[in-house]
Amino acid sequence: MARKSIRFLRGKCEDGIIRLYIERGSPLYKNLLDELHFRIYRKKEDDFQQGNDYYEYFDALDYKDAKLIYDGSLQKQDSYCFVYTDSDVKPLDIYAYWVAYKDDIVPSGPVGVSVRHPDVWWTFQRINDVMERLYTAYQGPKSLSSYGYSTRKKKLKGLVLGNPDRCIGLIGAVHAGESGPELFLSAAETIIRNYPDLLKKTGLAILPSVNADCREDMATGTPQYIRCNPNGVDLNRNFDAGWDTVDLTYGLNTSIHGSITYRGPFPQSEDETNTVINFIDKVRPAVIFNGHCLSSICGDCFLTPRNSQSDEEYKNRCIELITPYSQGFRDVDKEGLSFHYGTTAGSVPAYVYKKYGIPAFDMEYRTVKDEKRERDCVIGRTTPELLQEYIGYHTKGIINLMKYMAGNEGDIT
Repeated sequence: MARKSIRFLRGKCEDGIIRLYIERGSPLYKNLLDELHFRIYRKKEDDFQQGNDYYEYFDALDYKDAKLIYDGSLQKQDSYCFVYTDSDVKPLDIYAYWVAYKDDIVPSGPVGVSVRHPDVWWTFQRINDVMERLYTAYQGPKSLSSYGYSTRKKKLKGLVLGNPDRCIGLIGAVHAGESGPELFLSAAETIIRNYPDLLKKTGLAILPSVNADCREDMATGTPQYIRCNPNGVDLNRNFDAGWDTVDLTYGLNTSIHGSITYRGPFPQSEDETNTVINFIDKVRPAVIFNGHCLSSICGDCFLTPRNSQSDEEYKNRCIELITPYSQGFRDVDKEGLSFHYGTTAGSVPAYVYKKYGIPAFDMEYRTVKDEKRERDCVIGRTTPELLQEYIGYHTKGIINLMKYMAGNEGDIT
């Protein structure tokens, strides 16, 4: 049986630099030299589109079409691992790499790596650093607490600022490739700086990155869109709210492991799901907005549970609360609201409606000014400039809603 010289090849992008982690395979286990000679090939993949292409895209590539970018020795980092650093890369570009030991004819690979802009895709460390900074900056009632863990045992922290009895809940990155931390924490920073008095009457409760493990994978270079957690579970199908109903949204079956809408082996099977539940139980927000869409942005398209359609009182409360939020994006009198009964069984809004009757929404895409430009998020090409525009819309929307809730204290519970 043929045995490869390279057992494991992984690419990771941090701070605009790609590093290839090359682990020697069994033919090299007895070679204990501190340096080994490798050939490294690279091909820029302009045709790859996040959301349309997945790993199978790279499986079809041939190293013979790639350029040899390095032919020389690498110093080992530990007993088995060697690292190659490629700084000749650019944000939003995607690369395929192959690596061969000097005696190999056919290299190992390819591995695909996306150079994601660090201001568009915040790492887990940056998310936590920003929460710490906001917690320190705000001088009123506040808490920064762990509400649970990710699958890989990251502590999932939530930040509560202002009036704890009348909070707007903001939950992000339930789907790893979607939105949350960059929008919601940036909005909170502006509110702390410019509108601290609003927080005396209306608080903010932010759980910014639920699917933190796979969000980190995307932030550090995984090219394809990731929806599920490391167990392959769609967290927005895993809550105990109609969980046993098989859903076929997008033509995908929630009961099949391997489907990117897989609901999990049983309700609330996932650590991240239970973190969200713990957060909601402890914070008890008056309304919850759950960031979706793609590539760090979402719009003012509000989806609420399908099974709430006959609840007229609930509908009225939903309309009442999304109207000021949507006014941060557009002239609602002219363009109207985008309110739909769209979230499925097992989703965050379905669970919140079932247990508490609290208005809860998944926030999806809706064009604000320029559809062609804004839809770049769908293929993973959100730029810092586009993100800043959407941060502005969400900041205005949240401020509008905070003002509305502050002026209607007796009506909103």
